[in-house]
Amino acid sequence: MSQKRTLLEVAVFTPESAIIACQAGADRIELCSGYSEGGLSPSAASIKLVRQSVDCKLHVMIRPRIGDFLYSEFEKKIILEDIKFCKTTDVDGIVVGALTQGGDIDVDFVKIVIETAYPMQVTFHRAFDISRDLYFSLDVLISCGVNRVLTSGGKDSAFEGLQTITELVKQTADKITILPGGGITPENVLKILNATKTREVHFSGKRLIKSKMEPLSNVKLSSTTDTDDYNWFECDFEVVRKMVSRIN
Repeated sequence: MSQKRTLLEVAVFTPESAIIACQAGADRIELCSGYSEGGLSPSAASIKLVRQSVDCKLHVMIRPRIGDFLYSEFEKKIILEDIKFCKTTDVDGIVVGALTQGGDIDVDFVKIVIETAYPMQVTFHRAFDISRDLYFSLDVLISCGVNRVLTSGGKDSAFEGLQTITELVKQTADKITILPGGGITPENVLKILNATKTREVHFSGKRLIKSKMEPLSNVKLSSTTDTDDYNWFECDFEVVRKMVSRIN
């Protein structure tokens, strides 16, 4: 019996990166904005035009602001409206996360999210990694009916969280998909896949783009450290192609 191929999800932070990732062989893209903020909801126009431009599966990050995942009632309304919009544009899935003040899964809201999103798939993102108890949180998400959990095993990177990810995969008993993500590269991906036995993997495959504009002043509009007003990240076609060849 032939081994099932590994599905590659590429996180992209600009609309053009989505096109690059799909052309390079991504099976699924996670469309976000705000790389320096850890990923935020993209604009409605970005979602609509990316959906019209790519053939691979499209999942959309739904996160209305930077910061924690304890959302106000107003913020929850925004999340649900964004989900409804995604349904109207034939998006395949949404990526979301919500926690309580004590760091547990916000069960009531997650259930509403799943109901609102249906028939789209629901991925619970790395808010999972800062929840109070990863193993308990996983059982909760299984009971809620979430399709997959994006996780680095509660560490800064999936490689550092390798043991925990492996334990989480065993705990699932195939009831939910564990999607390793965080610091995964073509150089370390096989070690992660072989250890965890997961069949999906998430990475960004990005490179820094330098603006062709000539700086005309010392005014700074951006306060981030890894990018600025004249540098940003785009998906790297060759890095994605390298990842595709490594995992399959």
